[in-house]
Amino acid sequence: MGLVDVAVLAAVEGAAQALPISATGHGAAARLWLRAVDGGAWAVAAQLAAAAALAIAVRQRLRSALGEGVRGLARPSLFRASPPARDAALLALGAAVSLLVAAALRPYAARWGHAPLAAGLGLLATGAALASTAVAPRRADREETDAPSLAGMIAAGAAHGVAALPGGSRVGAALVLLLWLGVRPARAVELALALSIPALLVSGLAEARALYAPAPVPAAAAALGLFAAFVGAAAGAAALRALAERRRTAALALWIIPLGLAMVAYAQALPGPS
Repeated sequence: MGLVDVAVLAAVEGAAQALPISATGHGAAARLWLRAVDGGAWAVAAQLAAAAALAIAVRQRLRSALGEGVRGLARPSLFRASPPARDAALLALGAAVSLLVAAALRPYAARWGHAPLAAGLGLLATGAALASTAVAPRRADREETDAPSLAGMIAAGAAHGVAALPGGSRVGAALVLLLWLGVRPARAVELALALSIPALLVSGLAEARALYAPAPVPAAAAALGLFAAFVGAAAGAAALRALAERRRTAALALWIIPLGLAMVAYAQALPGPS
C-alpha cells in the first residue's frame, strides 16, 4: 500500500476504535472494497496510537482513579468512600473481565475474521444496539448515576470482550450497556473509552512481531500510521463525547446498519461459502 492508503486506513482504524462503529467491521470492508492488505507494522502502530489517544481523552479521570486506587491498596476503605478509588476498582474489574472474555473468543474471532457475512451480521448487531439508546430510559424517576454497580461493570466488561468478534464495537458495547444501566452519558463515554485502553495495548503488543517480520512495512508507513491513528482516535473520542452529551449516539446506526446490510449482501453474492 502507498503512504496515502496507510494514512487513510490508519485514521479510520483510530476513529473506529474511539467511535462505536466497529474497527473490525470497517477493516473487513476495507479488505473487500479497497483491496487493503491485513495488518503489518502500521496496524500495530494504529492500535497503540489509539490507546494513547484514548488515555489522553480520559486523562483526568484516569489520573485521579490511579492515584486513589494506589492509595486504596493500603487503605481498602477508600474503595467505598472515594469515588475515584471506586472508579479504579471498577475499571480494573471490567478490563479483566473484558480481556478474559476476548481471550476465550479469540479462536472464533480468528476463524470468522475474514468472513464478510460474520462482519456484516456483527455490524447489524452493533447498529441495532446503538439505535436502542434512542429509547433508553432517562431515569426520570431517579438521578442518573456516576458509576455502575459491581455487577453492572462485570456485565459491561463481558459485553466489551464479546464485541471483539467481527463487526462488534468494544466501545459501543460497553457504552450501550452503561447507558441502559442509567449511567450519565458523559461518564458512560469515559468508562467505555477507559475500558478499551488495556484491550488495545494487549492486542497491539501481541501483534508487535509484525514490526520484525521478514518483510516489514517501511518505517515511514509505521510512523504515518501512528500519527494518523492518533489523530483519528482523538477526533473520534471528542465526537463521541459530544454525541453522548446530546443523546445522539443512536444516529451512528444510520451509518453502521447500511454498511452491515451491504456486507451481508456482498457475502450472499459470493460463490460458495461466505
